Amino acid sequence: MNITSEYLAQYTYLESQIKRLRRKYEYYKKNPIKSEYGVVTGSMPNFPYAQCHFVVTGPNIKSDEERQKIISQLLIDIKGNERLYEDMKLEIELFLEGIADLEMKTIMQMKYIDNMSMEKIGEELNYDKSSISRKIDKFLKSIEDATHATR
Repeated sequence: MNITSEYLAQYTYLESQIKRLRRKYEYYKKNPIKSEYGVVTGSMPNFPYAQCHFVVTGPNIKSDEERQKIISQLLIDIKGNERLYEDMKLEIELFLEGIADLEMKTIMQMKYIDNMSMEKIGEELNYDKSSISRKIDKFLKSIEDATHATR
């Protein structure tokens, strides 16, 4: 299988989606249903009547059942996306095994499997991050050109 730049972009976006879903899940788990509250004005029954502010509370509109449905759906989405992400990662790893150019193989491994930034990869390999980006772009373009040539 040939890996395209679009495939790698989807892989990267999927990781971002999983992080977003986890953040949302954690929010719902850490923040139980809250009561709504407001402040009303009144006075004490004793003379002289002095204006006072009272806080009143009541349950939020969202029920606990609705929250549990949201949490359950988030868990399903997280698990499904994690499975897809791992499948894509394995496909990328298999693809990388077939790369003969050791430098390019290392760069792609660091970027897509080890999840390193272009800057960090550049530091490790003594390049600037724009050189790393150009190398990846050039490599992916050569693969896509070769794929189009064989069709």
